[in-house]
Amino acid sequence: MNWEIRYRSSVEKDVDRLPPDVRSVVLRTLAGLISDPFPQGTRKLSGPESRFRLRVAGSYRIVYKVFKVDHLIKIEFVGHGKDADRWF
Repeated sequence: MNWEIRYRSSVEKDVDRLPPDVRSVVLRTLAGLISDPFPQGTRKLSGPESRFRLRVAGSYRIVYKVFKVDHLIKIEFVGHGKDADRWF
């Protein structure tokens, strides 16, 4: 079954700011989450929420929440790892 993906309004701006080569990898990875919300390399972040981090293109991260009952993935952050580590 496919998952629905939603994202915060800031994520679109974050993706637009990425270098072109990184942007293409991130977009492919986001598209892949539709069929598999937990690809290889996914890590659960600490805390009570179902928040996960996925490393893409070396130093870049995608941070997202998974709502299993609703088959929903909410993308919260796309950007450099140093920024993801600061906020999440």
